[in-house]
Amino acid sequence: MFKVSVIIPVYNVEQYLADCLNSVISQSLKDIQIICVNDGSTDSSLKILKDYQKKDSRIEIITQKNKGLSGSRNTGIKTVKGEYIYFLDSDDWIEKNTLEELYNKSNKLDLDILMHTMVFYHENNGKFEKTEYTNLENIPKSFDNEVFDYTNIMDALFKIPHNTVNKLYKTEFIKNMGILFHEGLNYEDTLFFYNIFPKAKRVSILRKPFYIYRIRNDSICTTGGEKSFDILKILKLIKQSIEDDIIKKKFQEWLLFIIVNLKFVYLRLGDDYKDEFIKLMKNDYEYFQLFKSNTQNWHYEDRAFFESIEPSNNGIEFDLRFKMLKYKFLANHYKGLYNVEKQNKIKKKSFKEKFKNLVKS
Repeated sequence: MFKVSVIIPVYNVEQYLADCLNSVISQSLKDIQIICVNDGSTDSSLKILKDYQKKDSRIEIITQKNKGLSGSRNTGIKTVKGEYIYFLDSDDWIEKNTLEELYNKSNKLDLDILMHTMVFYHENNGKFEKTEYTNLENIPKSFDNEVFDYTNIMDALFKIPHNTVNKLYKTEFIKNMGILFHEGLNYEDTLFFYNIFPKAKRVSILRKPFYIYRIRNDSICTTGGEKSFDILKILKLIKQSIEDDIIKKKFQEWLLFIIVNLKFVYLRLGDDYKDEFIKLMKNDYEYFQLFKSNTQNWHYEDRAFFESIEPSNNGIEFDLRFKMLKYKFLANHYKGLYNVEKQNKIKKKSFKEKFKNLVKS
């Protein structure tokens, strides 16, 4: 048995694949299985895989008709022979000591899931970026060397990065749960995470940025078409899979999670798709009970997005209202800051005058 099985779905990534494979075959942990699922590539990806396989016998190539990212990962899971599973997208790469450090900590603590931080790499300008999201800042650092489950971090449950990557999974845990990726839908990472994370009993964090996540100009994260509508189906499936008690306990956080995901997708949509997306959001307004949202503590942009949904009938109306509300909330925010600062200055001046009077008397 291998220590770690790395699953790499491959589809038309000829310009990125070498970077990805080089980062895996050069890992300091040598006892690894490298499963490359060629998902019906039509470019030179398969040739590149075969060339690398000649150099490294640990590489296993599975070729299948195109099933998408979820179908490729599911194929990989069925082929796993390692104690742990690590998912790596074929346009990304990992640091040299990633698998060794993750394995050592997971094995020592007998973990179901070990999360780690990551870095965004923006292809358009070549810049690397760390954010609150990539740094797992919503999980207190006091948990870094602890074993916990979702009940210990309920305040962060709907704020944790739900990427499939940047986590090491115990194979026995994954297979015992019997949970696979939902095929045929985009944003499958989000559904997989919320299907499996609440079931994990032993979770921990290794706060090191091992994973470099490439932001491509042509990815689903940066462009939006009809497949972007899948987010609504994904959110419904998550709602069905999460226990009602969890949603009841953190209802406002759940509603904000919905809005943040809808906003993420809408802001990347082409204009031709906006009318239909708004119609679908309005149709699901009652289903998600969005009318119960208390938005006072939300970020001004999330609040503006939410309050623009119900009264808007098309993309033009929505965009105008969203823009207007953003400026309104932002103006009120700065007005409040100005008034606070003004009051502080008055108090300081009053204190100085009283101090002068005391000295004189």
